[in-house]
Amino acid sequence: MSLLASLDEAARLRVIKELADEQSGEQTGILIEALNDESWQVRRAAVDALARSCRPETLAALIAAFREQQHSLSVINGVLQVLSLAEIDVITPLVELLSAHDADLRVSAALALGDQNDPRAIPALIGALRDPDTNVRYHAIEALGKLRATEATDDLLGVAESRNFFLAFPALEALARIGDQRGASRIVPLLENDMLRVPAVETLGQLGDEQVVKPLVELLQTGRAPASSIARALATLHERYERSYGEGEFIADLVRRFIDDSGIRRLLDGLDETHGQDVRALTLIVGWLHGPTVERALVRLLGDTTVRREVLAALVRQGARVTRQLVAQLDAVDAETRQAAAVALGRIGDASAVPALIRLLEEDDDLAITAARALAAIGDRRAFDALLHQLEHPTSAVRQAAIAALNSLGHPALPKHVKRLLSDSNRLVRESAVRIAGYFGFEECVNLLFERCADDDERVRRVAIEHLPYLEDERVLPMLASALRYETPQVRAAAARAFAHIEGGESLPYLLTALGDPDPWVRYFAVSSLGRHAFPEALAALSQLAQYDPANQVRVAALKALGQIGGMRAVAVLAPFTSCGDADLERTALQALGRVGHPDALPPLLAALGSPGIERRVEVIEALSMRRETAIVEALQLEVTSSHEQRVKQAAIAALLRIGTAEAVATLIALSDDRACREECITALASLDASKIEWIARGLEHPRTTVRCAIVEALARMRSPHASEQLARALDDAEPAVRLAAISAFGHLSISHAEYKLAHLALRDSIPAVRRAAQVALQQKVR
Repeated sequence: MSLLASLDEAARLRVIKELADEQSGEQTGILIEALNDESWQVRRAAVDALARSCRPETLAALIAAFREQQHSLSVINGVLQVLSLAEIDVITPLVELLSAHDADLRVSAALALGDQNDPRAIPALIGALRDPDTNVRYHAIEALGKLRATEATDDLLGVAESRNFFLAFPALEALARIGDQRGASRIVPLLENDMLRVPAVETLGQLGDEQVVKPLVELLQTGRAPASSIARALATLHERYERSYGEGEFIADLVRRFIDDSGIRRLLDGLDETHGQDVRALTLIVGWLHGPTVERALVRLLGDTTVRREVLAALVRQGARVTRQLVAQLDAVDAETRQAAAVALGRIGDASAVPALIRLLEEDDDLAITAARALAAIGDRRAFDALLHQLEHPTSAVRQAAIAALNSLGHPALPKHVKRLLSDSNRLVRESAVRIAGYFGFEECVNLLFERCADDDERVRRVAIEHLPYLEDERVLPMLASALRYETPQVRAAAARAFAHIEGGESLPYLLTALGDPDPWVRYFAVSSLGRHAFPEALAALSQLAQYDPANQVRVAALKALGQIGGMRAVAVLAPFTSCGDADLERTALQALGRVGHPDALPPLLAALGSPGIERRVEVIEALSMRRETAIVEALQLEVTSSHEQRVKQAAIAALLRIGTAEAVATLIALSDDRACREECITALASLDASKIEWIARGLEHPRTTVRCAIVEALARMRSPHASEQLARALDDAEPAVRLAAISAFGHLSISHAEYKLAHLALRDSIPAVRRAAQVALQQKVR
């Protein structure tokens, strides 16, 4: 029995801590044994102890353990963690193990290389595709997929074409993960293979272009593959074209062109037979089609909450053809179906639905709100009287929906009716009338609005006070000042909020006085209004509230206001709050420091970037994105390259996009070389405005082929003549992969900037694949 086996967990942890300080050969063996402990805490402690003192003899023992215990995933993972923490190269020894005599050891090495996210492993893993052991080849394929190894595309296509299901299936999965679209045409023949047909369909959805739509639709019509699988592939292709080129509708057009009645029938049958996520894809594809059977199927799906968004979009696409059927659904038993039908009718905008929607205003609250919104969208004045009647509805949300609808109708009689309703005996009607009159500022209603500031009902007074700043009248300031001093807490809070919209410095003394109000919400809105005006005179008072106010919402508002005012004094107050222990105050202080332009705000922000929690680091990154310093760009780049958390990476990339300086763009270009975040970087670069195309195009001169290919994709997605002009430069690139990427991009763009170059490549390029691609691109434009 070993030393550790006889001890409980706490004792094992104590022993490991003692062994960490001074290791002999025997002690190293005990620590390596602990890598296979049942407790993750013991395994973690052993990793830390071994990494702390990783001498040459320790390294030799670790490699030996890797060789001898390759069946123990805990030991293998532990050894790799130790080597990584000790900053020792793990790739070289793992690559060497791919040549070991023991096949199980080669399998372990392939598995481990796939988890390292290091492109240096790719050549050796490509070599392992020819290993005599099938299991080694299998795990080499998986590892190449994890590494998104575009260099392995041709080799993996060869494996898929072998039609050996055990290897071809993971090869297709790896190809989909890598995302290299050049090989899609070689996957199409696999649709004829009974065993590989479905995975080939799914891979074509990930990699294919418009050329795969026809074979996929033809396969659908034969019934030799599940309609749900083909629908998923087409939906994925549509989404990719929409995201990358804004051409999702092109895929829908092709499906409509190639599909026949048998294909439509199989899709509709699939809707009846399929459940879960697959219904979404089927609904999307069915929504591209037309005909009575399609319309009936879509209307029938209104009651399915899992696909309601897709069904509504599909019904809107059908337009007025489905109005009659949707109106019939307004009488359905299921309330959610009725509500969805009303939403669809509003989006379609067919005025013939107005009478039915008016009747729906008298139903329960949710249906009445939906009907009011639909009537607002349609904009037919026949709904005017029915909507006016809803201004006395007991439910606030229904009244608000009716008010919004009336505002959108633009009925010429509205001012006259509102003037009358401002003096109505019903307080709910008066409140609604105040909201409409205040929104439009009807001249004939101004005096009555001031009268409502003294209404018997508190709620009416509050709403009237809130709307005063939108009136150009000398009575506004005195009325707000009086309300802020003498009214009930709710009305005082409304006045404090209204002062945010009083231009100039006239509101300052009133708001400073309101900071001492006994009601916390009055103080809250007074603080918020001071922050909106950014009055530097309020800084001392706000600092006191941030530190000592008993109401947390007031302290949060004070920190935000300090950020809006800015300056060195504000930073001095804000900085300690970044680690005060209250999550709300810490978050607000970070955001405020990000807003402050003073250089003293940067050190506390960068210090907070080292926080252990993911949420906190994302909050810090968002705060940093408000600034433009070089140090911030460098810190964000480090977060992308070093963080293991995808959310942190994504937040850092979004921050670089928001910063948008030349340095930030250059950093996004460089980061596109990282397989783990390449797509996010391409998406970010493509979303920059046209003024930054020149900065993006500098990436075409980057030494890394993968980066230049990424820039080609980003420029193509921008769909700008200037971007296309820069993109044409990539047709002269020395690397065939870049030229191919550029040719593929011009397949979705006007070729006016590149026609001569494409013709030259079609005739003269030394690479056959480039010549063929150029010829296809030219032929597509001719068609």
